[in-house]
Amino acid sequence: MDKLKEIVRSKPTWVVLVIFSYILILGILKWRLSPNISTLFYLLGGLVGIYFMDVADVIFDVKPSPFQSILFLILFGIVSFFIVTSSGSMFATGLVLSLYFTLLFLQAEEWQEYRNLNAWYTLVKAPPSVKVQQWMALGTAFLLVIETLIFIR
Repeated sequence: MDKLKEIVRSKPTWVVLVIFSYILILGILKWRLSPNISTLFYLLGGLVGIYFMDVADVIFDVKPSPFQSILFLILFGIVSFFIVTSSGSMFATGLVLSLYFTLLFLQAEEWQEYRNLNAWYTLVKAPPSVKVQQWMALGTAFLLVIETLIFIR
């Protein structure tokens, strides 16, 4: 239980608020202020998605984290697209949208600090040029926008 408290406290409050606000706004757009039980499952999945990466990193304790890699991001992009477009589970949809936003947020933090995403390419032979990294990050953001629009349709 102490580990769980530590995980919750380790994430800055403003980050949690930004990600949960995204999930909440999508929920409002999706259900137009007429929530039902699916809304609750969706919000719960979104909340789990905020902390999912932190819990996975503690459980697997692998450095560097395989979850903060371009390979995971590409595979997760495919899986999340499938879940958003095909799954009837609102919990899973909330989880993947929140987790995808978290991954994008982690990339933005790293870009702001180092002006590259080289750490995301440790599982491949060599990191691509900064320009290619920028395009990959934009592709990640674009896919999140597409998934968001599909979800709220």
